[in-house]
Formats: sequence, C-alpha cells, structure tokens
Amino acid sequence: MNIKKVTLGFALAACISLMSFSCTPNSTAEDDSLYEQNIDILKIKVPANGIDILKVKVPKNG
Repeated sequence: MNIKKVTLGFALAACISLMSFSCTPNSTAEDDSLYEQNIDILKIKVPANGIDILKVKVPKNG
C-alpha cells in the first residue's frame, strides 16, 4: 500500500511538471532573429596560398 502511494505521488508530480513546462511561451522565432546575420562573403579576404592553421590565434576564453 505504501509503495502505491509513493508511485502515485511520483506520477502526479511528473504530470504536474510536464504540464507546467509545456505551457511556456514559444519564442524561438524571436531568438533565431538574434543569430541571423548577413555576412558578405566577398569581403572576406583569404590568401591565395590558403590559411596556415599554425598562425591562427584563438582567444583564451573562446
């Protein structure tokens, strides 16, 4: 009997949490507009002999 109450409690908590999280607003269209940037590939200058990977500097935090 005690195991049934615990299982019922977990099931009820799972249902409540699923229902509360599914009601969050869907703003992915607004979020996607932040990442859409137009880059003109004609303005990117690449040397004729390619890029030497050993000379590429990567920031410490990135």
